Amino acid sequence: MDKNKLDFLKNVAKGITSVFGERCEVAIHDFKDLKRTLVHVEGDVTNRSLNSSVPDMLYRLIKEFGDDAPDKFGYKSTTEDGKILKCSTHMVRDDEGKLIGCFCINFNVTDFAFLANAFSDFTFTPTKGSNGGGRKKTNGDQSTFAESMESAIDFAVAEFGKIPAMMDKADKIAILEKLDKDGVFMIKGSVDYMARVLGASRYTVYNYLKQIRA
Repeated sequence: MDKNKLDFLKNVAKGITSVFGERCEVAIHDFKDLKRTLVHVEGDVTNRSLNSSVPDMLYRLIKEFGDDAPDKFGYKSTTEDGKILKCSTHMVRDDEGKLIGCFCINFNVTDFAFLANAFSDFTFTPTKGSNGGGRKKTNGDQSTFAESMESAIDFAVAEFGKIPAMMDKADKIAILEKLDKDGVFMIKGSVDYMARVLGASRYTVYNYLKQIRA
């Protein structure tokens, strides 16, 4: 990525973070070396250091589509320490259309996600037949919130009412037990995703599951 293009993107990054504050981070990647892509970070949400490698999601896009890798807007991601992010990635190309890098916006929505769940307890309409005025648990509700493995995990964590960084071992085991009963961990990739959400290693998640199943 040439200096003029990089300097322009740095100024745009500074403008975005100055508007959206400390919850916002903008990362600029240069694809010259996929093992050392991160050339500039404005803000500090993901705690990534300069010259770190390209994220897995971007790596898969590059490998699958090459120079035709598409932009990806408004997707969800999680950090290693359990933050929930809303992200957008714009692919950067040179004058000949060759993919040379990307411009990523990461916005920390962790607190908003848990507040939304907390407020829903005050604003939902009781369903006939629910116990004690609570929300009626139905297969319909479950299918709405668990259309995918990731949404099932996200919903279970949000429903628990604590951000992962504040959870102790017992909290994490309680969530894992619920998800295991629902069959979530039969889906490929679910353990790795759960580990990212909790900010733990996949081996820790496997150990917790072993305790639960024992």
